[in-house]
Amino acid sequence: MSEAAGRDGRERAGGRGAVAPLWPLGLARILYGLLWWQQSRWKVPSDDFGRTSGGGLWYWVQQEIQYPTVTAYRDFLVTVMIPNWTVFGWLTLATETFIAATLILGVATRLGALVALGMAANITIGILGVPHEWGWTYAMLIMFAAVFLFTGAGRSLGVDAVLAPRLTRAAAGGSRVAALLRWLV
Repeated sequence: MSEAAGRDGRERAGGRGAVAPLWPLGLARILYGLLWWQQSRWKVPSDDFGRTSGGGLWYWVQQEIQYPTVTAYRDFLVTVMIPNWTVFGWLTLATETFIAATLILGVATRLGALVALGMAANITIGILGVPHEWGWTYAMLIMFAAVFLFTGAGRSLGVDAVLAPRLTRAAAGGSRVAALLRWLV
């Protein structure tokens, strides 16, 4: 066990003797993953991702077009996304499901958090101009993804806790693939 870690699995913060348990980070990661899972569930392909009913993903993209935060982003939605709607619907569903799975399970957590960071930034750029949207919601979506990216949050209450030591040993043995994979967990 490292000098910075106590017998009960807690890490010392800043070397000043402050100690914080890591399980709240793991729990927050799981809850954030559940949020992505819940939000992916209403992006179902049954009515072409809302195009037929006027709801779901279609509704929110129409809101982003009507109330653009950035004109160039609106132009992208109109000229690229809308003409390729079904493809983008499937990409959105797959991306949000991937984020949810990696964060809930704590496997390849940093990769999932990186993807979440990109998706959260994308959503934020699109939605900030829409009336009655609370901007801090989107700031928190970005912030949590960044926290999980930089802390290796899957090593608490996640599969990454099992993978990290093995990948560390393989990387120390000279495996470049293990070194890359080690960073992802």
